[in-house]
Amino acid sequence: MEESHDFQFVLPLNASDLINSSGDQYYVKEIFGAQEIPAKLQECKRKVHLGDPFYIFEHFDLYYSIIEARGSDGASAQNLMRSFDLLYLTVEKLFQDLQPLLTASEPMSNQQRNSYLNLTKMTLFLQVSTVKKINNSVQQAMRDQQLNVQKKRAKPSEGLEQFPNWEVKRGKFLVQLFNVLQCPLEKLWSPPVAEEDFINLLCDPCYRTIELLPLRMDNKHVFDTIFQILGTSIKRFNQAMTFPVRILQILRGTEHAAHSVAAGILLLHEEYGISSVFSILIKSIVDALRMDSSDSSVSKHFSNFLAEFSNIAPSLIVPHLEKLAEDLLDCQSHTLRNCVLQIIGDTVVSELTSEDLSEELKEVRNEFLEHLMAHILDISAHVRSKVLSIWHHLKTQHAIPLNFLTRVLEEAIGRLEDKSSLVRRAAMHLIKSALESNPYSSKLSIDELRAKHEHEVQAMEKLNEVLEEERKQEEKLNDEFSSLAPELLPFIEENLTEFPDMQFDKEESDETLMERIIPLMREKNYKDVIVLVRKVDFLAGNQNMSSLLKHEEHCVYVLALLKTYHLLAAGFKQSSEEMLQQIKTVQFLKDSIDFAVLMTSAFPKLHEMLMSKTNTDVFEAVDLFTTGYMFGIHGTESGMQRMLQLVWSSDKEKRDAVSDAYKRVLFSTDQTGRAHAIKVVQNLSKFLSEIEYGHYTALESLMTEWVLGGDIDAAVIQVLFERFTLKLEGTTSNESRLSLQLLIMASQSKSSIVSANTAIIEDIAVGERVRRDPRIFTSCLQLLVNSIDANNTAKYYKRQNSDAEFVGKITRLFLDFFFHRSLYDFDALAMSVFEYFYRMCQAPDVIAQQLVTALLKQFNESWLVKEAAAIVPSPDKADTETVPDSQPLEIPHSQTLTPTQTQADSQSQMQGTLIPVYLVSRLIFCIGYMTIKEMIFLDMDIYNNMKYRDELTALEERKNRNQQAGSSHNAARLTLNMSAMEVRKRLSGVAAEPQQEPDDDLVGATAEDNIAEEIHGICEDMLLYNPDALLSKLAPFIIEICKRPGEFGDPTLQQAATLALARLMTVSSRFCESNMSFLMNILNLTKNIRIKCNTVVGLSDLTFRFPNIIEPWTGHFYAQLHESNTELRLTAVKMLSHLILNEMIRVKGQIADMALCIVDGNEEIRNITKQFFKEIANKSNILYNVLPDIISRLGDINLNLDEDKYRIIMSYILGLIQKDRQIETLVEKLCLRFPVTRVERQWRDIAYCLGLLTYNERAVKKLMDNMQHYRDKVQVDEVYQSFKLIISNTNKLAKPELKAVVTEFENRLNECLQVNPDTAAQGDQESTPEGQGNRTRAAPRTKKGGRKPAANRNNTVRGRGRRARRDSTSEESFSSSSSD
Repeated sequence: MEESHDFQFVLPLNASDLINSSGDQYYVKEIFGAQEIPAKLQECKRKVHLGDPFYIFEHFDLYYSIIEARGSDGASAQNLMRSFDLLYLTVEKLFQDLQPLLTASEPMSNQQRNSYLNLTKMTLFLQVSTVKKINNSVQQAMRDQQLNVQKKRAKPSEGLEQFPNWEVKRGKFLVQLFNVLQCPLEKLWSPPVAEEDFINLLCDPCYRTIELLPLRMDNKHVFDTIFQILGTSIKRFNQAMTFPVRILQILRGTEHAAHSVAAGILLLHEEYGISSVFSILIKSIVDALRMDSSDSSVSKHFSNFLAEFSNIAPSLIVPHLEKLAEDLLDCQSHTLRNCVLQIIGDTVVSELTSEDLSEELKEVRNEFLEHLMAHILDISAHVRSKVLSIWHHLKTQHAIPLNFLTRVLEEAIGRLEDKSSLVRRAAMHLIKSALESNPYSSKLSIDELRAKHEHEVQAMEKLNEVLEEERKQEEKLNDEFSSLAPELLPFIEENLTEFPDMQFDKEESDETLMERIIPLMREKNYKDVIVLVRKVDFLAGNQNMSSLLKHEEHCVYVLALLKTYHLLAAGFKQSSEEMLQQIKTVQFLKDSIDFAVLMTSAFPKLHEMLMSKTNTDVFEAVDLFTTGYMFGIHGTESGMQRMLQLVWSSDKEKRDAVSDAYKRVLFSTDQTGRAHAIKVVQNLSKFLSEIEYGHYTALESLMTEWVLGGDIDAAVIQVLFERFTLKLEGTTSNESRLSLQLLIMASQSKSSIVSANTAIIEDIAVGERVRRDPRIFTSCLQLLVNSIDANNTAKYYKRQNSDAEFVGKITRLFLDFFFHRSLYDFDALAMSVFEYFYRMCQAPDVIAQQLVTALLKQFNESWLVKEAAAIVPSPDKADTETVPDSQPLEIPHSQTLTPTQTQADSQSQMQGTLIPVYLVSRLIFCIGYMTIKEMIFLDMDIYNNMKYRDELTALEERKNRNQQAGSSHNAARLTLNMSAMEVRKRLSGVAAEPQQEPDDDLVGATAEDNIAEEIHGICEDMLLYNPDALLSKLAPFIIEICKRPGEFGDPTLQQAATLALARLMTVSSRFCESNMSFLMNILNLTKNIRIKCNTVVGLSDLTFRFPNIIEPWTGHFYAQLHESNTELRLTAVKMLSHLILNEMIRVKGQIADMALCIVDGNEEIRNITKQFFKEIANKSNILYNVLPDIISRLGDINLNLDEDKYRIIMSYILGLIQKDRQIETLVEKLCLRFPVTRVERQWRDIAYCLGLLTYNERAVKKLMDNMQHYRDKVQVDEVYQSFKLIISNTNKLAKPELKAVVTEFENRLNECLQVNPDTAAQGDQESTPEGQGNRTRAAPRTKKGGRKPAANRNNTVRGRGRRARRDSTSEESFSSSSSD
C-alpha cells in the first residue's frame, strides 16, 4: 500500500555513503546481524506475496545488510540468492503497478510521483547491488576452483554450488531490466529527464557482464539483451557519451570482450540505427594507440576487436579504414599493423571486388592495395609474412587487379631471399597460388608463348595491310556514292511523298531482305531498293523515330541507309572489329610472356632452399618446383633434378615430400586403365631422358618405392614391356631403350618382373637388334641379373650351366663387340657380361678365364712371355688411317707389342705383331674387372654357399640324432648373407674374448672362421701368386704398363692399366702392400685427371678392404682437395665423405681441409660438404672433438684464408653444435686460444667464433672466468663488437637469471676498455718491436709483462689442456697452435 514518506533517496557513489544521514536524504538506520537476517527475509517474503512493493521502505536496511555483509560462507551466499529472488519479484510487481500510472493521460500527483521515484530507485539500487555482489562471489569461486585444479588439490571448491542456476537467473534479470527501460521512466522526474546516475546504475550490470562473460553460442541471447538495454539507454536517456568510454575501458583490459562488443555494436546499428558511437569508439581507439602502442596486450585486444568487427560488418568500417591506415600503420606494435592490414584485405575482398565499381571506389581500392604493397617490405618479419598471406588470400578470391599482379609477384619473388622462414614460406604460397590460378594459360612455356606471339604479330601486320586496302576502297566507294546521290534523291523524294508512312508485314527476315537488296543495287533498280530499305528500317523498329523527321531529314536518312547497301553491294567488308580482337590477342600473349618470364626468375632462388636446414623451406620449394614444372616454366627442370638429392636425406618427411612431388608429376593423369598406364610410361620415359647421370641412383630408389607402393602396377609394367619389345605401335628405338632402363629399375625390387619374362629378354639379348644397338645387349644382361631376388642369398636361385646355349651366345657376341673399334661404352658392356657370368652362371671363374684366354689367343700366341713384354714404338705407323678389323696386321696403332727374347727376334717380329691400343685397353679393363668380380664371388657367393652346405650337413646330423636345431644353427643363419671378409673381422673380435667353455656358438664360430680363412688364403696366395693362375701371369704385364707411361703414352691405356692395378690390389693384402707406394706415385705424379680420379676411387675401395694398410696414406686423400681440377676435388670429397661416415678413416685434424670445401667454387662440392658435416654432427661427439683442430688450422695465418670465407665456414660448422655442455667447453677452449695467438686477424676470428655460439648461464660464466685471456684483445674494435653481439643476442628472450649474468659480464667487459694512462705510458716505453704494429689498438703490456710471464701463461694453458682432456680428445691442437 502506498504511504506518505518525507525523504528522498539519493543514489550513492559508494554504498557506504548511505550510513551517513544528510538532511532529508534516506539513510540506513540499522545493520542486521547474520542471525537476524533469515527471519527478516521470511517476513519480506510474506510481504512480497501480499503484492505491496512499498515494503521496501521498511526493509531496505535488511537488504543493505545482506549486500554489505563481509562473510563468504554458505549462509551469506544463501541470503544473497534469497534476496535476489525477492527483489526480482518486487521489481516485477512494482512495474506492473507503475506501468499504467506512467502511461495514463492524467499525470501523477507530486506526492505519488516522489513515492514511486524513491521506491524505483531504492528497489533497483538493491537489485543491481545484489547482482553485483553475486557476480563477484561467483568470479571468486571460479578462481578458487581453477587454483585447486592447478595445485591438484583433492578437495574441490564448493563456491559455485552455492549459486545454483545463476547464469539463467542473470539472464532473466537482464530481460527484466530491458522491460523496465521500455517504460517512460522519465515521467518520474520533474522536469521529465531521468537522472544520469540512475541510467548509469541500470547500465552498469550490462558493462560488468560484458567484462565477465565471454560470448558463446549458448549465451548469445544474453548479449543481445545487454546491447538492447544499452541501445535504449543511448536513444532515450543520453548514454551516447558514456557508452564509448566504458566500452573502451572494457576492450583495453578484457581479451574476450572483442567478439561480444563487435556483435553488440552491429546490433545497435541494425536495430537502433546507432552508428555515431562506433565513430567515436574508433577515434578513441586510434587516439589511445597513438599515445601508447607499445603495450602488446592493449594492442592485441584492440586489434582483435577491429578484426572481428571488420569481419562481421565490413561496410561499416570502410569509411574509417583510411584513418586507421594513416594513424596505425606507422605505429610501433606489429600486432596493430597486422590487424589494420588484415582489415584492408578483408574489406577489399568483401566490398571492393565487383566488376561495376565506380571510379571513386576503384581509387579507394587502389589506395588500400598500395598500403598492402608498401608493407611487403615492413621492418617486422611478422608483418611481411602477414601481408604476403593477405595477398595470397586476395589471389585465391580473384581480388587482385591485373595491373597489380605483376608488381605483387615481383615483390614476392624478392622475399624468397628474406631472412625469415615465415616470410619465405608466405612468398612461396603466393607465387604458387598466382601460378595455379594465373589468368593466362595452363602451360607457360616461354618458347611456345613467344612463337605464338610472333605468329599473331605477323597476322596483325597482315590484317593492318588489309585494313589499309579497305580504307582506300571505302574512300573510292564514298566518292562513287557522292556522284550517285543526286541521281538517287528524286527517287527517294518521290517514294517518301507518295508513301510517307509505309506499313509492312514481318514475314521476311533481315537476311532475306539483304539478299534481295544487294542484287537490285547492282542492277540500279533504285525504286525497289528504296522500298526494301524502308522495310528493313521498319522491321528494325525505327518507324516511330523516322516518322518524327521532317521530309528533308527523312530523305537524308534514307540516303544514308542506301549508302550502307551501296558499300555492301560493292563487296566492301570492314575488318576493324577483327583488328581490335587481334590487338587484344597480341597484348594477351605479351602479358603471358611477361608473366612467364617473371615466374621463371623465381626458380633459380629456390635451388638453395632445397638444401635448406629449415624443413618448411624445403617442403615449400619442392611444392613450388613441382607446380612450376607442371606448368612448363623454364628452369624448373634443373630444380626437379636437384630434388632427387633429397632422396638420400635422413629426414623421412623430406623423402616423402620428394616422392609425393614426383608422383604428382609422373602419375597424375586425367585418364584411367590402359590409357593411364601409357601416359605414366610416357612421363617416366621423358623424365628419365632428362635427368643427369649422377641422379640415376636416386631415381632407382624412387622407382623401388613406387613399385612396392603399387604406383607402378602390372598395367604399367605391361606397357613398358610392349614398348621395350616394340609391340606398341609408334614406339621409337629411343623410347624402347628408355623403357628397358625403367624395367631394370623396377625389377630391382620385384624380381618376378624379370623371372616371368626371361625367355623374351634372352631372345632380344642375342637377337639382331643388339647388333645394331649394343646398348640393348648391355641393358638386357643387367635386366636378367635382376631376376635374382634381392632378399634371398646365393642358395635360393638356380644358376645357368656354363655350357648353356645362351651363355655361349653372349660370349660370342662379346667377342664380336670386343674387336669393333667404334663401339659405344665398351666398359659398361664388359661389366654387364662379367656381372652376368658371376651372378647367373655356374663356374663363372672358368667362363671368364676362358674368355680372357680366347682374347689373348686372338691377339698373338707369343705375346705373353715369362717376365714382361718389351714395348717398342713404331714411328712409321703411328698415324696410319683406319682399316677394317679383319686385317689385324694393318690395324692402326699408337703402341706396338713385341716379345723380346733377343733384339734380333724383336726386330724380325715387330712388323708382324702390332696390336691396336684400344684393344689392349679393353683387354686390361676386362682383366681388372674380372679380378674384382672374382674376389667378390669368392668373398660372398662361395662363402655363403659353403656356409649353406655346412648348415645342411649339421641339420642332417641333428635329424639323425633326433635333435632340434640349436643356437649354432641360428648363429650360422645370421652370417649367411655376409662376406668372408666381414666374418673374419667380426670373429677376430670374438676370438679376443676369453670363453669359459666350448659351446655350440663357439663351434659355429670356429666353423665360420675356418671357411673365411680358407677363402682368405685363396685370395692371398693363389689368385696372384700361384704360378699356374692366369692373374699371376697378367699382373706383371699391367704393372709394366703403369711403370712406363713414357713408352705407353696413350691416356686410355694408362687409365685402364691404373684402374686394373687398383683392382688387383683389392684381392691380396700382400700384393696391395707391395704396390701401395707405386700407386701413390702414380696419383701424385700423373697429369691425367681421369687417372687421378680412378686412383682416388680405387683407394677408397682399398680402404674398406685393407684399412690398416691404407691408413698411413690417407694424407694423399686430403691432398686432392687442394687440386685445381673440379672433377678431382669432387671425387675426393665424395670418397672422403663416404669413408669418414662409414668410420673407415679416423677423423683427425686434416678434416679442416674438408671444411675448406664449404666455400669451394663448385656448388655440388659445397652441398656435399655441408651435408657431410651435418651428418657427422649427428654422430656422437665427432664434430665437437675435431672443432679445435678445424679452428686452429683455418686460423693459421700461413693458410692465407680470406676472412669472409673463414666466417662462412665457421658460421655453418658452429651452427651444428647444439648441446649446451659442448658449447660451454668450446667457449673455454676458444678463450684459451687468445694468449697463444699474436696477430689481430686471429683475435677477430676467435671472437667471431665466440659470437656464433648460443649462450646459457654457465657459458656466460665461462666467458667471465676466462676474461684474463682476452682482456687486452678487447681494445680491437671488431673483437669488442663480437662480444657486444653476444650480449645483445643472449639478452633476447632471456630469463631474469641469465640477464643478470649477462649484465655482470657486460660491466666487466666495459672495465677492460678503461686503461690506466700511467700504465699505458710505461707500457709504450717497454713494448717490444714485435708488438709495435698493434700498439695503438691493443692494450700495451706493463713492465712486468715481459716474456717470462708470457711463458708462464702458456704453461697455464697447457695445464688447463691436460685437465680438459677428459672432455675432448683434440685439445692438443690448442697447445700446438702457438706456432700460429
